[in-house]
Amino acid sequence: MFSLTPEQIPWLVAALSTMALLLPAILFRRRLAAFLKQHRLGQAIRRLGPKVHHDLLLPDGIDGVLVADYVVLTHKGILLVTVNWYEGNIFGGKDTDQWTQVWCGASNRFTNPLHELQLICATVRSLVPNIPVSGIVLFAGNCTFPKDKPDGACLLHDLPRQRRKQVVPPRFETAWELLLVKAGMLSFG
Repeated sequence: MFSLTPEQIPWLVAALSTMALLLPAILFRRRLAAFLKQHRLGQAIRRLGPKVHHDLLLPDGIDGVLVADYVVLTHKGILLVTVNWYEGNIFGGKDTDQWTQVWCGASNRFTNPLHELQLICATVRSLVPNIPVSGIVLFAGNCTFPKDKPDGACLLHDLPRQRRKQVVPPRFETAWELLLVKAGMLSFG
């Protein structure tokens, strides 16, 4: 039978405690990594302007709904940020219908995200006319554009590292509140 000496008991307790602490970290490391990536993304987007709204539902004008991943109030107007989580190399042009992701030896096509962004920008412009509205497609995964990166596409490290002091004009603040009210009028039921 197995027996422990009094000197071995503290070592056993320390080893079991260490295993009890490390086991959840090992089991949930992917979730933790995803949480940390999402947290860094949120921080980077919050540096873009003084007010940010996540997953804003917008009426598309034909009894449908569009989702704006992030809407940011800036000193230049309203900035829409669509987030894509891709790995590997990304190939695509501003006017092409399909882009390509090359990762782990596989090639996957996806719809040009700039087209959806244009639709969301047009929707916001219709809801708050006379306010500048712009947008970017943010590639937040571990990806690169080996050829030219299209205008409107950016990587996480392209965003500013620190918040800039911004004075937002009152008419932009009013438009921001109006946009949130119009988006809040959506009901599902």
